[in-house]
Amino acid sequence: MTRAPEMNKVEWRQYYGLLWTHPQQYLRIAEDTIRQFPDDPGGYLDRQRAWAHLGCLDLALLDIDKALSLDDEGLTRLERAALLRRMERYQEAIDEFERCEANDERLLGISIYAVERAECHARLGNLEAALADCERLREGHRQPSFNGGLGGNKSEITAAVRRLAAEAQKS
Repeated sequence: MTRAPEMNKVEWRQYYGLLWTHPQQYLRIAEDTIRQFPDDPGGYLDRQRAWAHLGCLDLALLDIDKALSLDDEGLTRLERAALLRRMERYQEAIDEFERCEANDERLLGISIYAVERAECHARLGNLEAALADCERLREGHRQPSFNGGLGGNKSEITAAVRRLAAEAQKS
């Protein structure tokens, strides 16, 4: 497999910054990378980030699946689970999170993903599982909301999970 040249930290920051300031340019660079290095999952991951940023979630999922077909990597699977959550495909997201955890328990030690999985469980009305994920958060945990997901400190996230589960159970 031929991979695109590695970027140094400064280049990577500049490139990643384009996603937020000039997403179409970021997308063009990702597409150029794919044309030049079609067997490198990095280009597909970059393009899926651009598609997701632009709200083209189905295209983002196609690209993340292509990246996984080239290199089935745990962090990429976590990104896929987060994307499925964003697409409101909660059970599929939970299944993906569980595959990740089965392959490497350290991956769900990443707090943002515990919050994402807790939200998925809550939106399906499974309060017990959602609270179990909230318990994984350390007491000083605090995070912003990512892509419309839950944010706040541990108690705020737990309260939001309780509210979402109650709403799901009513409907």
